[in-house]
Amino acid sequence: MKKRLSRLESNRETRRVLNRHGVDLTYCQYSCCGTEVKLTGWLCKLDGTDFNGAQIEAVLQDFMRVLPGMMVMGHFENWNFTTDHITFLGEKRKYTPGTEKENEELEKLETGSTKAS
Repeated sequence: MKKRLSRLESNRETRRVLNRHGVDLTYCQYSCCGTEVKLTGWLCKLDGTDFNGAQIEAVLQDFMRVLPGMMVMGHFENWNFTTDHITFLGEKRKYTPGTEKENEELEKLETGSTKAS
């Protein structure tokens, strides 16, 4: 039986799994605490493309192999998943790093809105 990993080791293995599957860590935050791996932010690949259900299932299987006994929970803006289910939420808005004001201005340009702020 494997000994339980420390938080540092769990976080390191989580990062390795995410890197192995090409997750863009600019948008994805992760934290391991106790027997949980929590993933938040926006889930996308390094090249900017989206994941599909089969790819997320492969990521989850990799987590179960590397971190046995850990519950993986992904609460992203575009995906929700655990080791039991996977749900695509869709692209509610285009996610870009930066301030909310910058994101609002970008959205106005993309929609062609000419409303004055």
